[in-house]
Amino acid sequence: MSRSPSFGSLETAAPEPLEDLTDQRGAIDNDHAATCTSPRLATACTDLEKENPLVFSLKAHGLRERIIRFTPSWFSVTMGTGIQNSLLFNLPWARTHPAFRAIGAGFLIIDIILFISFAMITIARYIMYPEIFMVMLLHDTHSLFLGTIPMGFVTIVTGIALLGQDYGIGGGITPVLVASGLWWLALAMACFTACIVPYAMFTKHHHSADQMTAAWLLPIGATTTTVSSAVLSFFPNLLAIPAYALTILLTSYIMDGIGLLLASMIMALYFQRLAVHHLPAREVIISTFLPLGPCGQGGYALIELGRNAMTLFPILAAAHPENEAYASLASIGSAMYGSALATGLLLFGLGLWWLFLAVVTVSTHYVTYDIAFNMGAWGVTFPLGSLALLTFSLGNSFDSLFFKVVAAGMTLVVFTMWWLVAVPTVRGFYHGTLFESPCLSSLPEDYARRILERQRSIKKARKLSSNNDAGLHHDDVEA
Repeated sequence: MSRSPSFGSLETAAPEPLEDLTDQRGAIDNDHAATCTSPRLATACTDLEKENPLVFSLKAHGLRERIIRFTPSWFSVTMGTGIQNSLLFNLPWARTHPAFRAIGAGFLIIDIILFISFAMITIARYIMYPEIFMVMLLHDTHSLFLGTIPMGFVTIVTGIALLGQDYGIGGGITPVLVASGLWWLALAMACFTACIVPYAMFTKHHHSADQMTAAWLLPIGATTTTVSSAVLSFFPNLLAIPAYALTILLTSYIMDGIGLLLASMIMALYFQRLAVHHLPAREVIISTFLPLGPCGQGGYALIELGRNAMTLFPILAAAHPENEAYASLASIGSAMYGSALATGLLLFGLGLWWLFLAVVTVSTHYVTYDIAFNMGAWGVTFPLGSLALLTFSLGNSFDSLFFKVVAAGMTLVVFTMWWLVAVPTVRGFYHGTLFESPCLSSLPEDYARRILERQRSIKKARKLSSNNDAGLHHDDVEA
């Protein structure tokens, strides 16, 4: 069985002269780049790196170069880390809670550190090089990963509320209020990506059906993830403030409508793409796991929204007996919960189908081809964790041991996968091999040249300073 090396989308090019290969530079995907191990492409890789090291260098050297080439896809690490905390806090067996919730608290701390670090690097990138932001936003692939920023942030919001309630920090209510305030910020970020990125896709990007991937789900999926965060963490504790709770409930239903319904449209397009153009390239094959996210988060959000509506509406009716609208709401809460359960079961079934397709597809490709590690590997942890959350919710709703055991098994798989992708990610960050950013090839030529010249002058100055220090040390020794 043959194994084929890869170099991003250049691998798909025919063995043409170098000029034809360099014409493909705009198609290289940051999150699915591989190594130049092919003899046919070795010369192309070397020449491309000399032409524009910011884009085609296989390694980022130094902090400044890492900042220049830092893309939003890195926030998928915070998503995969934060979902661990949510799953461990949802394990159904009380005897396991202290140990696993302590581990979950550790993941929350790691998640916060990662998010703050990545946010600082991102801010530094666009302050130091402001032109890069529009280049990134107009890139067909990299802009899609803007959705990972609010999704990574909202896992922290969830963790703050869960941890505060479990350990009684601030009486349990302070973390809830803090989390609810941060939740509105996350919702604003999610709305931004859900509106701006699709608009850029409609007006500026150049997409085709045969190049479509499930990454299209990322910008709009942030709204559904934000909604599920509210019902997972702090919403039940806001029932003592029914007016505020009603505001969040109605907002959550509206946002879930945006995320879940748009996701269903995209999944239909993705199904057609798979049927007509077959499976995506092996560099992006891991993206077949992404449809699990909307199925899991959407179903979980609907069930928990219905459950909370069933509790909230009678409270509102009792507090305002003169209000006929609230009185009518009290009778429909159970219906909303029942319809949400039915929809959740349907989405669970759809999620299982996508899971089967993803497992079979990825397993087949990993056996057949040599697929280099890339940031796309984080596309397994969060989607599978989302489906596990839905399974937990179904288990609690039906008091079903089957669903609880399946959800616990999924949690174990997600926990294991986190370690399998975290270790090579740390190694790649340290060695600078995960910082490919081909969107930089769209920078104006004079601006890119100024960046390169600045980089070279800094390196030259450091080298000169190092030589001077070495000379002074040598003189001191002779003296």
